[in-house]
Amino acid sequence: MKSFSRLKSAAQRYARAGCSKSFDAETNRRVIVVNLFAFVGSSLTLVLGVRAAFAQDWLLGLSLAVASLLFFTTRWLQVVKQTLFAQHAAVVILVMCLMVLTLFLVITGGNSNTGPLWLYLVPPVSLFLGGFKRGLTLVVLFTALVSVVLFYPNDGLLLTHYSVEFKTRLLYSFATIVFLSGLYEYSREQSYAYVDKMRDEFEHQALHDQMTKLPNRRHINEQLKHEYQRMARSNGCFSVLLADVDHFKSINDQYGHDCGDEVLKTLAKRFQNAIRKQDMVARWGGEEFLFMLPDTGLENAHELAEKIRLSIHESPVWQNQHPIKVALSIGVAEVNKDTSIDQAVNLADKHLYMAKHEGRNRVVSKASGSS
Repeated sequence: MKSFSRLKSAAQRYARAGCSKSFDAETNRRVIVVNLFAFVGSSLTLVLGVRAAFAQDWLLGLSLAVASLLFFTTRWLQVVKQTLFAQHAAVVILVMCLMVLTLFLVITGGNSNTGPLWLYLVPPVSLFLGGFKRGLTLVVLFTALVSVVLFYPNDGLLLTHYSVEFKTRLLYSFATIVFLSGLYEYSREQSYAYVDKMRDEFEHQALHDQMTKLPNRRHINEQLKHEYQRMARSNGCFSVLLADVDHFKSINDQYGHDCGDEVLKTLAKRFQNAIRKQDMVARWGGEEFLFMLPDTGLENAHELAEKIRLSIHESPVWQNQHPIKVALSIGVAEVNKDTSIDQAVNLADKHLYMAKHEGRNRVVSKASGSS
C-alpha cells in the first residue's frame, strides 16, 4: 500500500512538473498534458526505434529516435524554464514533431505499411493542446498536405504503395476523427468559458455590495491590508474616511425604502466620481461608506472629505421629480507606522460620532477638529 502511494505521488509530481501559480488553469492543464504525452511519446518512439534498428530499418529507426528526443525535449523545456513562452514553445514542438513523424510514416509506410494508422493521434493532440481555432487550422492544413502526398500522380511523393480504396477510407475516417475532436474541443472550451465567467461573477458578487455595486466590507478590508503592507515598505501613510448619511431613517420614513435605496445608489456613483483611480470607496454597512486614500496624509484627507461633504450637500438627489436634501457626517483618520488599520478605522468611527454629536453635516479629523 505504501509502495502504491509513493508511486502515485511520484506520478503526480512528474505530471505537474512545470506548473506554476502564475499560470491560469488552462495553461497548467496544457503543461500536464504535454508532460504525459511527452512521456508516452518518447517511450513509445524509442522502443519502436530500437525495434526498427534491430530489423535493420535504419531510416525508420533514426527517425523514431529523433522523435523520441524531441518529445522528451518538450517536457524538459517547460519544466526548466517555467515561462509562458517556454510552454507555448513546448506545445509547438510537440505538435509539429507529431505531424512530421506521422507524415513520414505515411510516406514510407512505416512497419508493414501500418504507418498511416498513427495519423489518428494528430487531431485530438493538436486540438487539445492548440485550442479549437489554432488546432483546427493546423489539422486542416495537415489534412490537405496528407491528401496531396497520398493522391499525387503516380504515387510520386510516396516510398510505398497504398490502394486507392485504402487512401480514401483513411481520409474519410481521419476526417471523422477531426470532426469529433473539433466538436469535443469546441464544447470543452465553451464549457470552460462559461464556468470561468460564472466563477468571476460569483467572486465579484462575494466582494461587492449587490445594491450599490461598490466593494463590500470584505473587499475593502483585503485592500486595506494590501495597502498597509505597501505603506510599511515605503514608510509612508494613507488615510481612511468613514461617512454616514445624516437622518437616513427620516428619508426612508418620508419617501419609502425604495427611495432610500435609490439615494444610496446615487451617492455611490457620486463618491466614485469624486475620488482618484487609486482610491477606493466601499459600502461599510447600512448607510455608512468607507473610503481608502493611498499616499494621503490626514490634512489632505480632511480636505477631500470636506469637498465630498459639500458637493453632496449642495446637490440634492432627485427622486420622482422631488429633490431630496442629503447631508453627510464624516470621520477622518490616518494609518501610519504608529497607527494600525483597526486603530485608524476605530478612530474614524469616533470622529464620525463627534461629527454627529456636534450637529451633523460636517467633517471631523484628529488634526483639525471639526468644520
